[in-house]
Amino acid sequence: MILLLEICLLSFGLMASSEASIPPNARLHIEQLNNYYQKTTEGADLFDGKPLFWGRLDGFEKPEQKLLMTIILDAYNRILTQMQNETEDAEVQNKLIKVKVYLDRLKLHYFSDKHNKLKTQASEVMALKETDPLVQRKALFELIKVYHEADNLRDTSVQNHRSRRQAKASKKHRSKS
Repeated sequence: MILLLEICLLSFGLMASSEASIPPNARLHIEQLNNYYQKTTEGADLFDGKPLFWGRLDGFEKPEQKLLMTIILDAYNRILTQMQNETEDAEVQNKLIKVKVYLDRLKLHYFSDKHNKLKTQASEVMALKETDPLVQRKALFELIKVYHEADNLRDTSVQNHRSRRQAKASKKHRSKS
């Protein structure tokens, strides 16, 4: 559990644009929780060198990063809620609640509701039952429209590369004729 808290709290600190942007009370509660779990958890050697969240935003554009960050903040909320439910220490529970409030404020003020809607849509799509015959028939019925939409949304750099490749191929073909 200490490993999880350390990684979560480290990631929370590192993902902020600067450490100064973390409210002082939030930082204090996080540090106190980190100290508590370091002292009370046997298995502090569980860290395997693989962070849970840090680095997951790399390689994505800002809108994609924001969507992923809302998912990460939700994961933090679930993790901290689980930790809150597992401890009997009222002071620790109170600090976990306060940290969750700070995370909720961060999410509310910096990430639009549109990201929550996107996350909901993604969750619904991922929850579809592939074995359900109705889902299968509906998916097949919509496939041409969805394929067309996906083709229109594809990465333009890939599309431009493909167009250049096709132009070279047709140029070679014409020169052989």
